[in-house]
Amino acid sequence: MTRPLDDEEFKSLGEPKEWGVLPIRPMGATIRFTKDRRLLIRNTAEMKNPYSMSKYDLEKRKLIHLKGFKFKRFPTLKTNLIDESWSGIVSRSRNSSQIFEMIDKNIYVAGCYNGSGIGVGTLFGEQIAIMASDQQSNEIEIINKRVKPNWLPPNPILNLGVQTRLFFERLRAKSEI
Repeated sequence: MTRPLDDEEFKSLGEPKEWGVLPIRPMGATIRFTKDRRLLIRNTAEMKNPYSMSKYDLEKRKLIHLKGFKFKRFPTLKTNLIDESWSGIVSRSRNSSQIFEMIDKNIYVAGCYNGSGIGVGTLFGEQIAIMASDQQSNEIEIINKRVKPNWLPPNPILNLGVQTRLFFERLRAKSEI
């Protein structure tokens, strides 16, 4: 995420209102312009143990973010743009479906949002709480009609498959990253 743009930078972009763009491809960049004049980009995804990430790993991602901002999308902006950079965990299923079910007596689970954002997470969290309270809603009926997540093979087959798919998805989304 960038620092707030100064007046000159803001004017060079045409003084826009807040906006957001979602990618066509799963590995494409998500870009937002916020009310406080910041640009936010998500343009990296990989399979990596988040607990083993070094400062170097994070700095490398920062350069990818800068490249996505400065050189591909906003060449008029300065290079001291990025204020914050972080990495996080996103759970994915093979068929992009979510988990929403009772897995044992009084144990309910909602998750695997596939990077779909806080809206889906909030909806599923609210609805799983309603379901755990022995209540029903139209949303629960709709959620329960969706396709369930596919079975995933164990490691090392899983790791190989994920790495291969991510590689090809990055190639397909190269112009969007």
